[in-house]
Amino acid sequence: MEPQKRDISQVGPKISKISMLVSGICMGHVGLLVSYFEPKFSVFTIVLLRGIFGTIFLTLFLIKARSMNLRFLKEIFKRHWLALIIMGIVNPLVIYFYFINITLSGYSIAAFLLYTGGIFFVFFLIITKEETVSKVNLLSFIIAIIGVAFIMELWKGNANFLGTSYGILSGLTLGILIFYKKKVYNKRNREGSKKIGDVDLFLAWWPTLFIILLFLPLGVSELETFNFLDLIFALILGLFPTALAFFLYNVGTKNDKGGDIIILSYIEPVVATIWSILLQQSLSIFTIIGGSLILVANIIVLQFSKNQ
Repeated sequence: MEPQKRDISQVGPKISKISMLVSGICMGHVGLLVSYFEPKFSVFTIVLLRGIFGTIFLTLFLIKARSMNLRFLKEIFKRHWLALIIMGIVNPLVIYFYFINITLSGYSIAAFLLYTGGIFFVFFLIITKEETVSKVNLLSFIIAIIGVAFIMELWKGNANFLGTSYGILSGLTLGILIFYKKKVYNKRNREGSKKIGDVDLFLAWWPTLFIILLFLPLGVSELETFNFLDLIFALILGLFPTALAFFLYNVGTKNDKGGDIIILSYIEPVVATIWSILLQQSLSIFTIIGGSLILVANIIVLQFSKNQ
């Protein structure tokens, strides 16, 4: 009798970490692309463009992986319907809050605040006991959030309140999104099943589809002025920092244990900071300190994981 195939393919720690790092690097270019569209379109339309072109590429990926079949879709909806609904609702909010904050606070600060999502994710793991969180991982997240505080220069009391609010909301909704993706992976890993579709791709495609459903009525009217150059940038936005990045992020999330791989995604705000320096010619000593603390947090997790 042929052994049962597990739906969860446990790739090695190195592949998982590389996937998460590449995902973070790809997503670090989002601010650059948003800044191209910002003078011409509202945030609603920019979010919609990411949803449309991200969904197109992810649909093609699913078809190529032979995962657009009724059997797979029925199975995954039957087992995870609640988590899928929650992910579908929060993902458009993550993108919207993040893009709004890019326009208010700039690339780097918006990206660093988005990644308070890692703190919320670990918090949800702790209070639900979904996974054990090591003391080292907790330390690394504390260091990372201190880095965020330095970048925001919160002690001055003159931080952009509106931008900070949108940033924290982007982090909260991201934390919810990651947590429910992790619940899906954990449930499938515990129960097992035949591999009849690519779960990583599906969990990237499904929440991205909801961006279109939510923002199509809000942003479609501005697409009358959409031109060929806009199309090129929209294709780039849909492929690299969306479809490819979301898929690789899920590969890392699937094999994450208590936040040891998720934190590697903090490379995204580092990339965003580099673009901010190159294009906006703005660099504060506190941005350097904060970014360095986030890198230290990454190194701690990598070193600890290597010694296990």
